[in-house]
Amino acid sequence: MKYRSIAAALLAAVMTCAALPAASAAGYTDASGHWAQSYITKVTDYGLMEGTGGGVFGVDASIDRASFLTVLCRMFDWETVTPSSPSFIDCTPSYWGYGYVETAAAHGVIDKGGAFRPTDPISREEMAVMLVRALGYQDLADDALDVSLPFTDVSASENRGYIALAWQFGLTNGVEENGALHFKPNHSASRAECAAMLVRVYERYISDIDWLHAFYAVSSYDQIGLTDSMDGVSLGWARLEYSTDGGVTVNTTNANGNGWNIPQGASTALSHFQQHNTPYYICVFGSASDAVTLPDGTSSSTVAAMLSTQAGQDQAIAALTALANDYGGLTIDFEGLKSPLKADYAAFIAKLRAALPAGKKLNICVQPGPYLTGYDFKSLGESCDKVILMAHDYRPPQSDIKVGATDTSAFALTPFSKIYDALTEITDPDTGVADRSKIALAFSMDTTGFKLDENGAVAEAVYYRPSIATLTQRLSQSDAQVTYVPSVRSSYVRYHDESGALYQVWFESARSITDKMDLARMFGITGVSLWRLGNVPNSESYDLWSAILAQR
Repeated sequence: MKYRSIAAALLAAVMTCAALPAASAAGYTDASGHWAQSYITKVTDYGLMEGTGGGVFGVDASIDRASFLTVLCRMFDWETVTPSSPSFIDCTPSYWGYGYVETAAAHGVIDKGGAFRPTDPISREEMAVMLVRALGYQDLADDALDVSLPFTDVSASENRGYIALAWQFGLTNGVEENGALHFKPNHSASRAECAAMLVRVYERYISDIDWLHAFYAVSSYDQIGLTDSMDGVSLGWARLEYSTDGGVTVNTTNANGNGWNIPQGASTALSHFQQHNTPYYICVFGSASDAVTLPDGTSSSTVAAMLSTQAGQDQAIAALTALANDYGGLTIDFEGLKSPLKADYAAFIAKLRAALPAGKKLNICVQPGPYLTGYDFKSLGESCDKVILMAHDYRPPQSDIKVGATDTSAFALTPFSKIYDALTEITDPDTGVADRSKIALAFSMDTTGFKLDENGAVAEAVYYRPSIATLTQRLSQSDAQVTYVPSVRSSYVRYHDESGALYQVWFESARSITDKMDLARMFGITGVSLWRLGNVPNSESYDLWSAILAQR
């Protein structure tokens, strides 16, 4: 993967720099005790920047625009291009940084044309813009103009979205003066500030998945071997239920049509996890969108009924803590919560955490807004060991399908902008999960498609959703044509069935899932969760598993 190649290139760069003056290894004389000392040490060790000579780093000196692009080209391991015709009137082929400036332009970091001003000191705003564009997130920045920022000096300029992303990614923290936080967009960036920002982006960009998790539920045993490479497995074997007679219970059998039950042969799966030292948890599903009847004859949902009385909460906590005894802990998957349940649900989870025996893990699944607003991310993050963000299945209602439409990108399962919104929400500094190492981005193996006419337009206002097994078979057909759509960073395939009918199916490809894992890492999120084992593409024609392992 790209960040692997960057790491290899920088290792080579560090080895090349082994003959640098002793100050680069022992510490620059002007960096000792400086607020950026640790960043300066790292930026040197990573081979991104060097001192200015004489054993100093030049902490307060500015860095010019061409030099900054030189560092970016080195960091991203871009092959240098030197076109015969220059893209800028003030950066000709004879200029020392010509190749770096042209390479950056070729990668969309800067816009071609006019004057580049290579020797001008780079401003903090320009540095943020170039870094975000180098990461490939110009489209997100263009849509982030309305993001609320803590800085008092960032106006509604065309570059506001870039500063917003730089702040959300943790690349800049701003400068506090007289009780106010400033970004100082027009301030010339010092070499120390440059080192800090480069180290922050580099370390997030090359970070690995450090918690890989999956759900083991229906028809999962065929892929149990994948769990040998995982850090945790949640067993979908229990469901929260409510009845007027029994109150709140946790059902692990197939009674009442419960599909979340302990299957026959469960001990075989547990033995496998134990032999391979894979932590496993019992997952309890609960619905806040189903319908149950209360004692007074009114209707509610299972989760709402449980939360509505202290007795119901006590019954649930007693049942859940007892259930956890035979597992490493619990994974709570209560879905469909809206704002009226938010406070009660957060308080319930806090009480459940307190009631669980010492050493038992408590994981929780949450759904992003804007419709499902019943999850207090901040509180749940404080109570739980892992928070699994189910940012998937963004499928619009079938009524949105229009016969004759040729652009179906709105029906991509996980549009990139939606993933960005969900990551922004769960990492909000005021309302999000404070410890981002607890967060895992979830992926669901699913499909959304349509039947097309001979002109490639939607032929029927009906969803076509082939199974992953069927899609895998279709992807191996000689006529299968896969298209990656940059605007949503998702993929679809077109193929004909045995009758000659043409179909288009949106799915998560290796490229699209990598894009989303890359984005999550920029938010400091290095956990991944998969729904579900038995459905993870792992074949020659369709392989997501290898793409995920490549980021371990």
